[in-house]
Amino acid sequence: MAKNSQAVHKAQLLAGTDLTQAELIELAEVREGLFSLGRRKTGEAIALGGYLVRAKAILPEKALGKWVKEACGFTPRTARNYIGVAEHLAPHRDRLEAVGVAPTVLFALVGAKDDAIDRVLSALEAGERLTVKQVKAMVGIVPTPKPKADNALDLGGLAGLRRAAEMKTKADMAEFYGMARSILQAVQKALEPLEKNRGVKKGALCDAVVLDCRHAHDLLNSIAAPMEADYAEHMNWRPAHLPEGSAWRRVQALLRRMGGVDSWPDRTKLVPWLQDEVIPALRFVVHGEPLSDATLTATNQVASGLVSMEAAEPVEAMSELMTIDTVAVEVKAARKPKRKQQKQQPIPPSIIKLTKLLSSGLPTT
Repeated sequence: MAKNSQAVHKAQLLAGTDLTQAELIELAEVREGLFSLGRRKTGEAIALGGYLVRAKAILPEKALGKWVKEACGFTPRTARNYIGVAEHLAPHRDRLEAVGVAPTVLFALVGAKDDAIDRVLSALEAGERLTVKQVKAMVGIVPTPKPKADNALDLGGLAGLRRAAEMKTKADMAEFYGMARSILQAVQKALEPLEKNRGVKKGALCDAVVLDCRHAHDLLNSIAAPMEADYAEHMNWRPAHLPEGSAWRRVQALLRRMGGVDSWPDRTKLVPWLQDEVIPALRFVVHGEPLSDATLTATNQVASGLVSMEAAEPVEAMSELMTIDTVAVEVKAARKPKRKQQKQQPIPPSIIKLTKLLSSGLPTT
């Protein structure tokens, strides 16, 4: 008696609506019946649908969906499929159980006409192994064709723009993750010689990943970075930096750094950089592994240097244009070889004497 009372109380909580005592008892029995069934055999699938039909007769539609989800662990859609099996396929139960139809095939038969169901059952009874797709075709269910890429790009309005953006982002993300995996594998392979006390070949690793890092950096900007105005109004907008201190800002800065050979650490600092910064960041991208606070701090310090460098590039270029004449003169002057000062030679005495005689007007003979 106590057990029944608990079941009824549980039914009341799950139902979430005012029900009579008889209805609560009915729901409790339905729930117990559902737990006693499996869902693999045809007969059990039909019986399961019968229990849900009983619950459907008690609960309103919204309350039924909530009750099914909390009491049975089903989605409302799955519950509707089982209810349809019980309501529409009961006349064919014996034949369905005899051939052992899977629940997914039963769902495909729901709503089909009797002659179509008979064709499917005859084929199964003859020993044919039909897929759900084949069964749907036999009963006249035509799948809704998905819009082709070309057609999707012809759609207008906000919906069309959103569709075009989704297609572009999906393609960019696939390309980005493919490159990230390739870069991670190359770095891991480059570190393998350490196990044999051998050095890491920086040049070979650079050749293997630099271009991919540049392209991955551009793809990440295209996917996630907002656009910002340049310092001059007539200049095109450009991708902005992701929020400082974030893990993806670290990835953005790291890919930029790895895309330039001159930005890599020297050989004495290469291995710690690869192990402590590069590998964790790439594993964050590829495998979703979180980054430690210490690693984030270290990389953000490097990123801040890259930020100033990135932001300063256009200004520096303008400064060079403004002072190009001055710089050219300075470089020319710096490169112009200096004339060596000739050491003054002493004047011979005979020349000095001759000079005096000429100035006094005396004959030189």
